[in-house]
Amino acid sequence: MRTMKQLLITWLFLPAIVLCSWLVAGPTEASPVNFSFTGSVSDVSGVLFPTIGSGSISGDITFESGASPIVPGTGVYLNTVVTGLNLHIGAYSASYVLGSNGVVITNSPPMGGVDNFTAFTTVTGSAINMTSPSSFLMSFTDPSGNALGNVNLSNALDLLDNTSPPGLSSFASNQWRLIFGNETDGNVVKGSFGTLIATPLPASAILFGVGLIALVGLGAGGLRNLREPRA
Repeated sequence: MRTMKQLLITWLFLPAIVLCSWLVAGPTEASPVNFSFTGSVSDVSGVLFPTIGSGSISGDITFESGASPIVPGTGVYLNTVVTGLNLHIGAYSASYVLGSNGVVITNSPPMGGVDNFTAFTTVTGSAINMTSPSSFLMSFTDPSGNALGNVNLSNALDLLDNTSPPGLSSFASNQWRLIFGNETDGNVVKGSFGTLIATPLPASAILFGVGLIALVGLGAGGLRNLREPRA
């Protein structure tokens, strides 16, 4: 009987142990992975100016680091990989909406081609002069072919993290684009990133973990009471 109770206690504590290890894991050891970013606007075209002008941007984007490529080894991840986006350009905001999204990773031999990481997603936001945002794209390029070692998504996300060098410095250039309507319409906002930093889990997830651990503690306390002889 004592052995059964010990096994039950272990079973109750196991989820808390797993959760704690997840909370302290590195940015790509668990899914999803969230990045906060800052940057600047370099060009506003079409009917978007002057509603959107030059200035700074901020926001965050979330990737599902455990997503699988459509074909192993291709570096092409579609429709299950970008799961969130919030973009602020001055007073204007756009955000993620369920739709087409993906990541394309290109790894070339050193000095033999271009390394590139490109992510895109469908977005939504307020219309400007009767045209609405349709998609957001971010791209990081290294013409020397030295930035990426493979087309693994988790490895690429680790490389992009500004807090884990080499980060953005691995890429000779980067660009973001917010496209309104069809890109051929010419209503596009462009710019570059200054920082891209993997951020901690949201407070709601941490509170969930604390609550779960508290419940486990209560369960263990109840089992101790079961072991104690009654008067």
